Amino acid sequence: MKVVDCPRARLYDVVAGAFATLGRQPAMIELGVHKGDNATRLMEVLGTRHAVLVDAWSAEALATYSHFDKLPPWILPLTAFERYFGGSLSDQATFDRTYEVARQRFEGRGDVEIIRDDTVPAFARIRDRHGDGAFDFIYVDANHQYEYVLRDLLYYQHLLAADGVMMLNDCCHSQKGMNQNLGVLEAVGNFMKRADFVPVALTSTDMSDLLIARRGSAMVGALDAALDATDISFVEVMPQMLAAAHIRVSPQGRARVSFA
Repeated sequence: MKVVDCPRARLYDVVAGAFATLGRQPAMIELGVHKGDNATRLMEVLGTRHAVLVDAWSAEALATYSHFDKLPPWILPLTAFERYFGGSLSDQATFDRTYEVARQRFEGRGDVEIIRDDTVPAFARIRDRHGDGAFDFIYVDANHQYEYVLRDLLYYQHLLAADGVMMLNDCCHSQKGMNQNLGVLEAVGNFMKRADFVPVALTSTDMSDLLIARRGSAMVGALDAALDATDISFVEVMPQMLAAAHIRVSPQGRARVSFA
């Protein structure tokens, strides 16, 4: 596994380079769309032939944020994130407005399919329409709680091509992550014990992003080659160390991944 000194956006370039090496124009799925900013960037950089965008855009879905009636002191209340969403997170109108922004953004595009639903019923619809292994790239950025991330990975692996790649957002253990009750890092560790995937690259940033692919697939080699062709600095560590990754903040305020 390569720990890379670059932001998430540079990893998009790396993935694009890997697809170019394999001679493929990818089809992609994004779980968690918000206003569509990230989906737009991915489609542009990867040059996708088709994109399926899945988001519930639902206030009710946030009921899974914590299992406790009273939030533990290390978890911030949902009101702390209202600025990002543009309104009250208990008001469905906030999510309806966000959905409308995304819908209008991709209106009229035949290469974009929007599914407004939870990820599991969306999975069934996508599978029925496209079949197993139909997608080359899946970006996992929906519900960040442990059980839900693990569930998404276990389901959506079936839609990923043999030489496809998944990317997980906010795959870190940090103060910010604890404040948001994130369980992405723990979920992907469990997933890779159940499925034959390996971590390929992890950004050395707070709210890290992670690339995973099937063990021994052509995609693993293509991603390594694409990284080697860039000026991105990286160090290689044993993939088993992923579970120990955590964010260390320097006295100057810079966040880096540490395994110590």
